[in-house]
Amino acid sequence: MCMYKSDFQPIMKRYALALKIILLMAGVMFIVRSFVLPYSIEQIASLLLGILLMIIYIYLLMIIPSAIELDNEGITIKRVLGKKSIPYSVIKEVFAYNGVQEDVRYFGSNGFLGYIGIMGSTPYGKYYSYVKNPQQQVFVLTQNKNYLLSCENRDIFIKELSNKLSK
Repeated sequence: MCMYKSDFQPIMKRYALALKIILLMAGVMFIVRSFVLPYSIEQIASLLLGILLMIIYIYLLMIIPSAIELDNEGITIKRVLGKKSIPYSVIKEVFAYNGVQEDVRYFGSNGFLGYIGIMGSTPYGKYYSYVKNPQQQVFVLTQNKNYLLSCENRDIFIKELSNKLSK
């Protein structure tokens, strides 16, 4: 079992915690503000904006990867809340990729705390992106869905995964 840490690029690593705290505080402040205001359209707007910011925060916590593990059954993307598994039996190909910045974003974050969500590219179609560091991208083509991951030591990860696929 091999564990590969999924971390932000160095410049973003410094600001990731601060951005998460700011997003959380903004959501809480809008919700609190909605109870302080006299009943009006501003109160409703403030409450809805606060709830929206909290939903975005929880969504980011649910899908931002913390590590990628190669276990006996497949790739496991470990997240703060839950995990995502990709069995070896469905993986067709794995390779280094460097194009997430140029790809189309259908739903998700296009650089804010990573490239997370549903993206699309011309050669590979729609894929699910779990990229925190765009300099360490790994594309995983499967029979059903495609995934773009990032982890430290991308080349070692690809070599280990390729060895497991060839067995």
